[in-house]
This record gives sequence, C-alpha cells and structure tokens, in this order.
Amino acid sequence: MMSIEELSTGLRRARLVAIVRVREHSNVVAIAETLVSAGVAYLEVTIERATGLDALGRVVSACGATAVVGAGTVLSPDDVSRCVDAGARFIVTPNVDPGVIEAARAQGLMVLAGAFSPTEVALAVNCGAHFVKLFPASTGGFEHLSALRGPFPDVPFVPTGGVTIDNVPRWFQAGAVAVAMGSQLVPASGSLDGLFNRACQVVAASAP
Repeated sequence: MMSIEELSTGLRRARLVAIVRVREHSNVVAIAETLVSAGVAYLEVTIERATGLDALGRVVSACGATAVVGAGTVLSPDDVSRCVDAGARFIVTPNVDPGVIEAARAQGLMVLAGAFSPTEVALAVNCGAHFVKLFPASTGGFEHLSALRGPFPDVPFVPTGGVTIDNVPRWFQAGAVAVAMGSQLVPASGSLDGLFNRACQVVAASAP
C-alpha cells in the first residue's frame, strides 16, 4: 500500500484530481474506467448521496489497482471510517473540520481540506491537512490564489470549483500544485458522451 508521502508525491506529479459527483451511480464504474483510460491517476468519488459509499467501493474494486481512489464531501469522523471500509486512499472535505482531519490521519489517509480564507488555510495546515483544497476557487479566482500564496508560500493548494480545461494553465501560473475538476469534466448526469476526449484534454493541460 502506498504511503502518505508516496500519495502526496504522486498527486504533485499527476497535478489533477477528477471528481465524480453524479446524481445516480449506475454507471460510475464506466465513468471511472473511462477517466483512467484517458490517463487520470487520482479519482475522487463524492459520497453525499445515499449510494455514494457503495459507488466508492465499486470504483475502488474496479480501478484501485490502476489509479488512486479517494472520497469527496467527507463531513464527519464516521464518514472517514466508512470511506476506509470502502477502500479510499484519501479524503476531500469542503471545509476545515479538525475532527475529520484527525480521524483521516489516524487511518493513514491523505487529506485535502477545503478552505477559502487565510484563517481557514492556516487552520487546515495546523490541523495536519496534506493539501488545501481552495474552494470555491471560482469565487476568488486566480488573484485570490496568488494573494494567498504570499503569506502561505509553502502550502500546496488544489483549486476546486470553477476549474475548466481552458483555465487550468492559469491556476498553475497562480501557484496551484494540482487542480481538481468536477462538473466541467464529469457531468452530473453521468453521461459518457465526450468524456474520454475531455479527460485526455485536461490530463494534457495539467502536465508540467
């Protein structure tokens, strides 16, 4: 099993997390397999819906040997335990919750904690988050990330929310170490139409 250091190094190298947030999960494995076939190395399956944990487990079973699969929208320590049982290797939160971060670290999971303000960024780092998910990235834009990099030059930021294929280079120019892309890559409908081509494009756009 990969260590936290290996997971973190791998994400810095891949520079992309593909977020699978769909209304229903009947074809979630097909979505994940399409993303992986296009070169996506890190997959986030969100668990806010009732079928989310089952979908996470199915993606881990299908793609866990070829990609790093994690859980998104993790809101409680109980969620962390369920994600571990489903096979997640990392968690992503929309907010800074010290209890969630502590539980995840105790279970050996990599943590991407959602933060927006300087206070939240500092709290996420102090609580032990391995990456700070800048969320929602679209609200502050590139300038917000650049400004945060001033007092936090060593914090690894992963902008999420508003990342598109066209603006990926701008996020890296502003100081991101990776980006996370959701609905602009995988639509909420779960449609596979054009997914492989979009994934190939964003993988290419994220490459160093």
